[in-house]
Amino acid sequence: MESATTPGLRERKKRQTRRDLHLAALRLVLDNGLEHVTVDEISAEAGYAPRTFFNHFPTKEAALIIEMGERVTDLFADLPERIEPKQLVATVLDAVVRQSNLQPAVVDDVKAHHRLMERHPELVPQQLRAFESAEQLLVEELLRRGGGDSAWPGAEVAASIVTSLMRVALQRWIRDDGERPFADFLRTAVGTARELTAEPLTR
Repeated sequence: MESATTPGLRERKKRQTRRDLHLAALRLVLDNGLEHVTVDEISAEAGYAPRTFFNHFPTKEAALIIEMGERVTDLFADLPERIEPKQLVATVLDAVVRQSNLQPAVVDDVKAHHRLMERHPELVPQQLRAFESAEQLLVEELLRRGGGDSAWPGAEVAASIVTSLMRVALQRWIRDDGERPFADFLRTAVGTARELTAEPLTR
């Protein structure tokens, strides 16, 4: 039986089509450059008609942006409906580690996407907007599962901690060329954060 956050068959097919088109766009643009790739070529590479492409993406640039909202949804698919507030950060980060271990293809996509942003910085603002939208989804999910009301700052604080630790771990993992598992860098970042925040504020 599917949970409330588990996508149904129709949604999974839709996601797969979007993923196929995204990966095709990523491959072609990394090989040939953004200006030398067309929507028709991306569609053919993925095995779909251009009409299907435009059912999912308005432009070839949009097809290159990582779908962060879907990843937030997937992250919470197997998590309990209620989480103790003090366990929010640890629970979500554990889920991130599980997801990275179970979906190595996603990890490879991250490395390819990093190369894409380096070569085509004009895409960075659009990707940053996707990150911001995903962080808001994360806040909403943490607020709901943590049982707080809209005035409770815990969800926003937890979301900021999670995204900051993931960003630091990801940057260090990429600089290491991905030789060690991403989870190693995430655990190191978490341990460092605990050391740095061990002492309470003095005033």
